[in-house]
Amino acid sequence: MHIHARGLLYFDAIRRNGSIRGAARQLFIDASAVNRQLLQLEQELGFALFERLSSGLQLTPAGELFARHATHVLQDEQWLQDELDMLRGLQRGKVHVVSVESLHSALLPEVIGSMLARHPGVSLHVTSASSGNIAEYVTNGRADVGMAFDMPQHEDLEHAASGVFRLGALLTAGHPLARKRSVTLAQCTPWPFILGTEDLASYALIHGELSALHEPPKTVVRATSVELMKQLASAGHGIAFQTRLGLETSTSAATPCAQFVPLVSAQGTPIMGTLGIHVRSGRSLPPATAAFIDCASQVILRLAMQDARPPRR
Repeated sequence: MHIHARGLLYFDAIRRNGSIRGAARQLFIDASAVNRQLLQLEQELGFALFERLSSGLQLTPAGELFARHATHVLQDEQWLQDELDMLRGLQRGKVHVVSVESLHSALLPEVIGSMLARHPGVSLHVTSASSGNIAEYVTNGRADVGMAFDMPQHEDLEHAASGVFRLGALLTAGHPLARKRSVTLAQCTPWPFILGTEDLASYALIHGELSALHEPPKTVVRATSVELMKQLASAGHGIAFQTRLGLETSTSAATPCAQFVPLVSAQGTPIMGTLGIHVRSGRSLPPATAAFIDCASQVILRLAMQDARPPRR
């Protein structure tokens, strides 16, 4: 159902693809027809919407403003279509989800399984991105829902649900620190560190503690992959710092699962990460998106309650 002006749809396709030819392929029409619509739209508005560069098309300041308008209008169209489907007694829809990689091995499979069981007519599109990029996915309409740890405040994002999880040191079962009830970063410094890059929430949560150490730790690996860091810690190559989510299911059968020891600050307070579900501010959520958020929030709440229990020793 496309009830809005053709120029709006063509503009959005050009913005997403970065070229008129790419938009034409997506829309299954001739590139000259897309170009005519763009020129007509720019003439009506009195502004150029794209800069024509050798590397492709780039939004002008006017194009940035129009892109925000187009995103709101087209997302509202999806909401209207889903609402009309509900009136017809249909149970269908599409939800685009973007999340940090660490959720793909433990939390999202359960959420998706619950969603498909309750709403078999809904299709899901799942993308992985770093915490720093998820806001852009949601605000520009590339995703309906964003899931990440400790995302910075953003005026165009609304917090839909959350759960709090402990950050811990991941190390082998026979490690000298493995039997402790909690550890500080200072206690971990005799061993190599496996750290995430600056755009990962796990690194941001311990950055202040790292800066306060008297001697910098020996960092043997910096990685963007949460799974890689878990595998390396499980194999005994150093200590990684992450939440418990996915720890039991993510390592291979040939590699023992890492031991999780809660991490505390130098003052003894637990270091916690907040897993949030985010949507675009002010958006009327389609029923399919609202149903996904409901499924996800239930799983997050249950896992957060499990994580809060004292570790077994």
